[in-house]
Amino acid sequence: MVTFDDESNAVGIATWFLASAFLVLYLSGQSAKFAILGKFRLDDGFLLLGVIFTLALSITYSVAASNGLGKENLTESQLVIIQKAYYAADILYVASLCFVKLSLLMFIRQIVVDRKQIWFILSLIGFQTLLGVASVFAVAFQCVTPATWNTLSQQCFNQPRFWIAFGVFDVLTDILVVLVSILIVWNLRLSVPHKLVVVGCFAPRLLVTVAAIVRLAFLVPIRPDDFWAWKSWVPVVTTELQLCLSIVTACIPSVKPLFEAIEAGVWHADDLRRRGLSLEDLHSRGYLKLSKSSLELPEKDSGVRVAAGPQPESHGIQ
Repeated sequence: MVTFDDESNAVGIATWFLASAFLVLYLSGQSAKFAILGKFRLDDGFLLLGVIFTLALSITYSVAASNGLGKENLTESQLVIIQKAYYAADILYVASLCFVKLSLLMFIRQIVVDRKQIWFILSLIGFQTLLGVASVFAVAFQCVTPATWNTLSQQCFNQPRFWIAFGVFDVLTDILVVLVSILIVWNLRLSVPHKLVVVGCFAPRLLVTVAAIVRLAFLVPIRPDDFWAWKSWVPVVTTELQLCLSIVTACIPSVKPLFEAIEAGVWHADDLRRRGLSLEDLHSRGYLKLSKSSLELPEKDSGVRVAAGPQPESHGIQ
């Protein structure tokens, strides 16, 4: 029963409802992707890790809710269990966001053939990796040892400032992922309707930034000495919502319409590039648009050709 001073049941219901939602959508999206590609890629591995960490976070929040998270009056033992669960959930939250974002970046990397775009994506991957490792380390040691979980003590760093800084980087990287995906798709030789379909598969990622901002708006004002366990139920639900949206929007590029739009052009172009064709060859076959500077490759790259066998037919979408 949910009352004004007891929101623990609401936390438990919301946690498992959102967990069930993203798990069903994840399995559906990955099944569709595997049915089309017939292989498990690196981006799929990162997404799987993100899902595992998010499920673990849901379990920790469920443990916290069963011990009174969302209640106004708690015993000392309940408060200790809630703090430990909340501490573990914070680490899992950071790790899950990092892996899901790396999955999206690796997905984009696999369909990029322009050198400048490749280096930019690799730079984003490197930055996201460093941000994730540094943030997990910071959360793990936010308070003095050995009670690093005791966030209600006066021996921790400034948590609101940390989460604001982390949130800013998180939102900016999500926006960059969306902008980069739009730029890459717009440079492909696809019809405008097909481009809009592909962009529409990446644009919902902006919903994750909205959830991240809402989470911060409820999390930052909470003080340790002001009914922390009771007031934390809203940030807990918004955290679960953000991760749910993060996983779902990462699965959207796996849906069938996207692959129907780019399968003939992008995936086939990527296959030809791996088999030895240069960017100039791909451009001449109509798979992508490149600037003049992008076509000026070193001789060892531009001179490679498929040595034997029938030449692949062009399937570029006009």
